[in-house]
Amino acid sequence: MVICVLYPRFELLAALGDRGALLSEPAALAPEAGREQVVGEVSAPAEAFGVVPGMRLGEAMSRCPALRLIPPDPEGVRSLWGRVLDRLEAIGAEVESDRAGAAYFEAGGLHGLHGGELFGVLAAAARALGPGARLGAAPSRFAAHAAALQVRPRRSRRAHVVSEDEAGAFLPPLPVALLRTRPELQALPETLERLGIRTLGEVAALSSRAVAERFGHPGL
Repeated sequence: MVICVLYPRFELLAALGDRGALLSEPAALAPEAGREQVVGEVSAPAEAFGVVPGMRLGEAMSRCPALRLIPPDPEGVRSLWGRVLDRLEAIGAEVESDRAGAAYFEAGGLHGLHGGELFGVLAAAARALGPGARLGAAPSRFAAHAAALQVRPRRSRRAHVVSEDEAGAFLPPLPVALLRTRPELQALPETLERLGIRTLGEVAALSSRAVAERFGHPGL
């Protein structure tokens, strides 16, 4: 099983520092200097206006004129995320991470170190990381990430487990917005939704040829 460690809006939180109260307002990471003019991670109130990560700055501001742009802090993000990865490595995890805020590791090799079962590994990770982290476990990285998104820390639930038998029923009803977990697919969910395709199951039902013709490599 793959375990996903997820910190939603990690880069935005790092940039806000002690101004975390701004998460209750429409806010988004401003584009980095010299890069494409798209917004980064966004607060929940900004999402309510239809602003999503990867959206062009002009469109984001037209959807939410009150949107507050937060200067990114790449160095702060690297430092904070490095500490998270160090804590996971301290429990024996061989961690893979493509971006700050999400990390993955295989649980199987750690069973013997943490009680001989998956839940022992999850408990060890939760203790090492402290509050704030969401944990998901599933047969694949994508499914583990989706499982971690089901966690609601305020309900005292730190982990969500999807077994191999359950994965086939777990993923299809979920929204296509989850495809944004892959950076190269940032723009795909909005197009799919305009075409009336709203769930992963509906995407899976499309023929590979049709998806390739419409979306090219990202579609495949």
